[in-house]
Amino acid sequence: MPQHAIHIIKDEPKDTAKTEAERARGLGLLALCWMLAAGVFVAVKWAGPFTPPWTMVFFRMLIATLCLLPFATRHFKAMAVQVRTHFMAIILIGAVALAFTQGCVFIGLGYTSAITASIVMSIWPITAIILAAVILGERFTRLQAAGVVLCFAGVLVIVAQGDIDRLTSLDFNVGDFWILGAVLGMSAYTVLLKKVAIHLPPLPLLILLLAAATLSSAPFFVWEIFHDPRIAVDWHDIVVIAYVGIAGGGIMFLLYNTGVATLGASTASVTFYLQALFTAILAHLFLGEQLHLYHMAGIVLIASGIVIVMLVKRKQL
Repeated sequence: MPQHAIHIIKDEPKDTAKTEAERARGLGLLALCWMLAAGVFVAVKWAGPFTPPWTMVFFRMLIATLCLLPFATRHFKAMAVQVRTHFMAIILIGAVALAFTQGCVFIGLGYTSAITASIVMSIWPITAIILAAVILGERFTRLQAAGVVLCFAGVLVIVAQGDIDRLTSLDFNVGDFWILGAVLGMSAYTVLLKKVAIHLPPLPLLILLLAAATLSSAPFFVWEIFHDPRIAVDWHDIVVIAYVGIAGGGIMFLLYNTGVATLGASTASVTFYLQALFTAILAHLFLGEQLHLYHMAGIVLIASGIVIVMLVKRKQL
């Protein structure tokens, strides 16, 4: 959702790190990036009783767009060309990748824990591979299928909170289903981005998607103004919007793009799983959430599945 559409880099940068110092710097930037992203889960969970979800989505997208615009001034002409050529595609991808996905996560956090949400969100690269196989016809092996089964078994363990009776009685937390909706949104975004050729470097492309998400989330924000009793300007709103828009928005995206330019996209993408670790730590420190045994069991299953799928995919490249 945070992890959101920062995974827009489709090709390996040519100027990746050549020295150990550069690699260490890149890893440090990415670690800070995912710590800030984890903070979004915690901030949104904390602010849930005071600030409506679509209000947070709208201002996160708007502020992040404004923060990043000065860094892409030399691409404005190229961005304008792509907007004219792919206007509806950009709106659709931005709506799915950022507005819909974050809306689902922010709503889900009103019902489930930040730890559970971050762990469940970690499976979206796996569901993206499944969608790519179904829609784009990309190769999908039996071994990868076994890895997918392990991932979803881990999700079931977490959603059921380690209690088999919850599965048999269908007694689930509604928030977990919102998070699964976000997983599907991120996966669909990955496939859409492969199908639509938007010829821009990563940062200006991200800015266009953020702007599209701002437009897409605006109607829901307006609806909350008139229908959600939590709408009020107080210090809770100011704190959470400032964090998710600036630290967890613009700064986080810049850190990711810099880290990718240093290490390369494939290496940088592996660091994504630090987000769940940082979320568990921050949620414990600031929200008092506990990491339960069922979380650990789910993490082991999900991690095992991810390793299997990714190793097979790497051999295919």
